Amino acid sequence: MRIFIDISSDKIWICGLEKPIFLDRNGVEVEIGNILVELDKRYDITECIVLNGPGGFTNLRVGTLALNLLKTLKSNQIKLYNLSKPELYSIFYKNWWIPRYWIMYIGQKSNVWVWDTKEKKLIKMVKKSEIDDIKNEYWEIYLDQVYDNWYFWDLKGKLCYNYNDWIIHLNFNWEHIVEWSEITKNMVEKLEANYMIDPNVS
Repeated sequence: MRIFIDISSDKIWICGLEKPIFLDRNGVEVEIGNILVELDKRYDITECIVLNGPGGFTNLRVGTLALNLLKTLKSNQIKLYNLSKPELYSIFYKNWWIPRYWIMYIGQKSNVWVWDTKEKKLIKMVKKSEIDDIKNEYWEIYLDQVYDNWYFWDLKGKLCYNYNDWIIHLNFNWEHIVEWSEITKNMVEKLEANYMIDPNVS
């Protein structure tokens, strides 16, 4: 079975099942390993796309560790695909589904990144409290996916999952579909947390 797991947001999100599973950061190191093993017993996970950063350091570290361990327990009989948020959103931008600029959750309570998808680079780090000012600088800007609405209070879109041969829907007032083959280009033997930032920065 194929699953999609987002370890780069404020909550770990496991989907591709009948119902999505959300894991809060507090206690995730105790929960995630057991949950993945139970899911594998029930569904026999054969492929997993991992939205792997940047994001919360705990979720990235624990998520990559648990998925690598699952692969070892399955005698490597699982394919892991590494996908960063800039790579995913580049697909959206290429198809004109989101604007060029977006604000990225990087796992910090107070700071976010303003990212230029066309140039594939960080424009600047800003305080989360300055988002309204940043929006005034750009004609249109997209807010990164998080699962607690308090973080981005006027979230423009939502990532959803369709567990057949397609994968991510981006919901505004319409839906777009990204094919599995478009986001499985980076198969890895071992996942490494993709912080894209020094974990010691506060």
